[in-house]
Amino acid sequence: MEKKVIFGTLAATVTSIVLATIIFQFILGKQTEAWAQENAACLKEMNPVWWIVGSLLQSLLLSLLLYKLGVKTFRAGAIAATWITFLMVLLIGIYFGSTFIAYGWDWLPIDVISNTVIGCVAGGVIGWVFGKVNA
Repeated sequence: MEKKVIFGTLAATVTSIVLATIIFQFILGKQTEAWAQENAACLKEMNPVWWIVGSLLQSLLLSLLLYKLGVKTFRAGAIAATWITFLMVLLIGIYFGSTFIAYGWDWLPIDVISNTVIGCVAGGVIGWVFGKVNA
């Protein structure tokens, strides 16, 4: 179990960071930059170490859940992780949207869709890793 979860976590972390960079820096770059400029007064420079730690923790959570669900394929991992990520990001987004001025309701659908796509692919990678690694 430990080997599968560790490898799944690491693979999902790398996948998530690469996809988040592509989506939020390149595809949504102008929107992300405009949002950062609008909310510059309440933002601080992001420390990439904590971004990596957060990605590791989310990947660990997905790996543990997918392991308990018995996922062993890319498809099964992608489907399960899509639902898990969607609900997790929606919950956090609703909380942020109702609490913080910098997180407007107009950003919620973009954030939920983007992060759900990232979670879907990361979950698929976890499922693929689980199918390949012998515990």
